[in-house]
Amino acid sequence: MPERLKKLVGTLLILVWLFFYALFAMRLAVALSAHFTWLTQLAYYAFAGLAWIIPPGFLIQWMSEPAVRR
Repeated sequence: MPERLKKLVGTLLILVWLFFYALFAMRLAVALSAHFTWLTQLAYYAFAGLAWIIPPGFLIQWMSEPAVRR
């Protein structure tokens, strides 16, 4: 796959991932926040705020690999 196409596909996948992750994280926070103390909410938001980067990290690694020429 050409390098420019890989970067385009990877960027679009990251944007789609971020959109759905944010919806999921917000929905989960709303559903569980009534049962959480403020300290547990702080821990949840810290974890949710950092956990989104793990899947895009693999995509960024894939996007930065050189294209295979045949």
